[in-house]
Amino acid sequence: MKLFFRTAAAVSILGLAACAQAGPGDMSKADVEAIVRAYLLENPEIIREALIELDKKSEQEEVQETVDAIADLSDQIFRDPRDYSIGPKDAKIQLVEFFDYNCGFCKRSTEWMEETIAKYPDDVRVVFKELPVLTGIDGTSHMAARAALASARQGKYKKMHFALMGERSINEARVLEIGKNLGLNVDQLERDMKDPAIARQIQDNLTIGNRIPALTGTPFFILNDEFVSGANLPKLDSLIAAGIKS
Repeated sequence: MKLFFRTAAAVSILGLAACAQAGPGDMSKADVEAIVRAYLLENPEIIREALIELDKKSEQEEVQETVDAIADLSDQIFRDPRDYSIGPKDAKIQLVEFFDYNCGFCKRSTEWMEETIAKYPDDVRVVFKELPVLTGIDGTSHMAARAALASARQGKYKKMHFALMGERSINEARVLEIGKNLGLNVDQLERDMKDPAIARQIQDNLTIGNRIPALTGTPFFILNDEFVSGANLPKLDSLIAAGIKS
């Protein structure tokens, strides 16, 4: 579908160019369409070039819109007191991750995150943002996010977070079992998971996500004023190294 609209846009541009070359009333619409069609059949590379230019323009616009949105939402992204974070508040690198506990690519980046936290204890601050987008409000992604946030009230967020990321398949019984194994009061955990304040925090994260054009899935990283969509770990390493040196 996306290809159809891009192609239609490119053809429209070329059609307008052909119309501009002909004077008003000189040619009928059918005549112009026939000329454009014949030209494109003889020079199909024109469509490809037009699509490339359209893609470039679209990507540039999305990047700029995303950068602007991050700037506008800076306080909610970096300084929400409800979010769990690791590292000094004045660290040179402020790294935010939006994630879903059912996201395979989030799980693949977990080891990298742990290594980064250990490697840069003074230079990198990591902010964790639950973004349960994969299974709906009544699904296991949302349930796991509520459990992680609830575990923070017992001082166990970090352990719960990385334990959940290490699970292949998440269900409520297993989440509660993990909580028990980590030394959590399971009854309190279950009560806190139902707290409307936790649901509001998750909804606020989802609202932020909807306002960031490039945030179309998880994981999504924001590093100071830049962003990385997906588990592009080499790029993240490069941005962190450059930020620390600056």
